[in-house]
Amino acid sequence: MTATVEKVEKKVQREIDSRAIPEKFNYKKNIIALVKLDDYEPENIRNALKKLIELLGIKDYFKGKNIVLKPNALAAAKFTFTPPEIMVELKKLIENEAKEIIAGDSTMTKGFTNTTLKRSRIKEMCENAGMKVLNFFESKREKIDLINPPPAAENSMYLPKEVTSTDLVINLPKLKTHGGYVYTGAVKNLFGLLSYKMTMHQTHKRKSDFQKMLADIYFAVEETNKSQMPKVLTIMDAVIAMEGKGPRGGKPRKVGLLIAGFNSAAVDIVGYTLMNGHPTDLEAINSVAERTGLPVDISKLKILGENYTNYIVKDFKKPNVMSLRKDRLPATGAYAKIAKKFTSISIKINGKKCLLCEECVKNCPAGALSKEEDKIVVDKNECVECYCCGESCPNGAISARMYLFKALPYLITIIGVSAFFLIWFIIQLILSIL
Repeated sequence: MTATVEKVEKKVQREIDSRAIPEKFNYKKNIIALVKLDDYEPENIRNALKKLIELLGIKDYFKGKNIVLKPNALAAAKFTFTPPEIMVELKKLIENEAKEIIAGDSTMTKGFTNTTLKRSRIKEMCENAGMKVLNFFESKREKIDLINPPPAAENSMYLPKEVTSTDLVINLPKLKTHGGYVYTGAVKNLFGLLSYKMTMHQTHKRKSDFQKMLADIYFAVEETNKSQMPKVLTIMDAVIAMEGKGPRGGKPRKVGLLIAGFNSAAVDIVGYTLMNGHPTDLEAINSVAERTGLPVDISKLKILGENYTNYIVKDFKKPNVMSLRKDRLPATGAYAKIAKKFTSISIKINGKKCLLCEECVKNCPAGALSKEEDKIVVDKNECVECYCCGESCPNGAISARMYLFKALPYLITIIGVSAFFLIWFIIQLILSIL
């Protein structure tokens, strides 16, 4: 019976592996356009967007299409969200070709999203430009089964009806670091389409599984595509990126580019390379690239416009990628326990900045934070290292660092003391012999 089951499973796997990549994933999949942009002045944005469209050769791509603009509207703090100026200038540029253009996103909760859309001026500026702005928590949902390419973490996704029924989604991420997942870019920005994000954090506690789930969202959107052309076009804001304690509490870092392409993994390969990172370290990139036949190698991309090597920020401050490699460690044994401990993330609450608003407590999907007397405490046994607490903190009071660096001073002290006594013992031994 077991042999028969294994034989059937192998046959099914061979059929999956032999499936041809849908043609829509081959369209300009390795082509990326880079355009220099130094600021967010409307005229400069408009010229940069025009050049992106020219480089990609997609002037007629928007003709007759219903289009959804998907910004990064994480929070209304400076340089944490997609500038509404980009959305407005893009709308002006393509509105004569497009049938309808709307915008939408969702963050932690319905209320949090409404606040962000208002305070970031995304809602105000987009509506003034003639766009309807949606909070996806208020949208009707449609179940989308993932078929080809096959899913990696989720068999189906529940997407907003406005997204499933539209012709084109223009993904507008911002280049930023992320305390829980090191990097957030094109693939992760589509996480804002889900209304059950907190559940996903609990379901996919392993960082590699969570990143594969993010890739599944991209494929779920494409599953609703009725044509053989891509449904997702990404234009990434890398003008003023965020380094350090991203995606909300970091510091601005100028890169000076707009990055555009149809393959989200290709855009992220370039984006993370500009941070002086190695794209193969990020499972979200690997998962999309593998399923679309794209090598995770920037030298294999056809980059049009600016020379990306001139924009790599060698000293870009980003979280240590070792925190993502915990999943690759052995499952059992003393070494596994020690290694996993030191590659875990330690959540730090800055008591001087914390105003006890309890936003982090409300938005922790694992229920790992609580208020005890006059401080916020973290239950390390419950923490899933998603960093939703840091994303929701309006005061920049929360940061994430690897446990290794927290324990490093103690390790250095222990090693130093041990070395001193070892040297002392050797000297005494030599003196006794003489």
